[in-house]
Amino acid sequence: MADSESVFRLGLIGWPITFSLSPLIHTEFFRTTGMSGEYVSYPVSPGEFKGLVSGLFAAGVTGLNITYPHKIAAAGICDEVNDDARELNAVNTLKAADGYITGFNTDIYGFSKYIDYCDLPEPFFIAGSGGAARAIDYVMRERHLQYGMYCRNPDNWRGFSSALKLDELGDSLKKTGGGTVVNATVLGWKDDDLFPVDMPVLEGRVFADLNYNRSWHWRNDLKQQNVEIHTGEVMLVNQAARSFEIWTGIMPGTSGVLEIVRKKLSGVKEGL
Repeated sequence: MADSESVFRLGLIGWPITFSLSPLIHTEFFRTTGMSGEYVSYPVSPGEFKGLVSGLFAAGVTGLNITYPHKIAAAGICDEVNDDARELNAVNTLKAADGYITGFNTDIYGFSKYIDYCDLPEPFFIAGSGGAARAIDYVMRERHLQYGMYCRNPDNWRGFSSALKLDELGDSLKKTGGGTVVNATVLGWKDDDLFPVDMPVLEGRVFADLNYNRSWHWRNDLKQQNVEIHTGEVMLVNQAARSFEIWTGIMPGTSGVLEIVRKKLSGVKEGL
């Protein structure tokens, strides 16, 4: 258990960070658990990553979330990497104690909660090639779910299963009915982005978008195609809760924070 009198200094490192919901989420976690602390966003370019992390830990910061493009670099500065992060070769959570840095990956936990919360049906069609896509690949394999991976450059894919080209996704969908399409790409952060699937092919399916830009026109138009839509704030809040537990020893409740995030998103176009 965490010391109730401890003051936790936590934060997020990424590049760029134009807007982040993480400070809001962790501030609510502190409030609801009655713990004391701060959570600060640090925009850090790749060339400055190692030096700035060392400086923050030396200054008393004890926990950091790591987002794009630093997740692989973060693994390289750890004294120890836990099993999930080692499997993915990507770290999104750092904990420092007595000069010893341990790396974790909470994307696996977050996506597992996402599947259960939204009751996402098989088969799964996952678009993406980054850290989130690798975490989803891991979850699919561990749960023995039926799925396929799709990305722009399959030769560069470093997941657990093979991947097809992203432009083959539509053809794969035509060969089967139902299921869930998961958007683990950056498509959707810009309002006018187009997803490489004809909308009618998605009729009667689920579209699970790990992004949560409420103004993405293409995804919003799916409502006219009888498509069930879920956005990524459920995964975001749950992976944040797991990070908070790693740092403090306390697993916070998520339902109230999720509602606060959803209200905030009505005026948010980007997030991390």
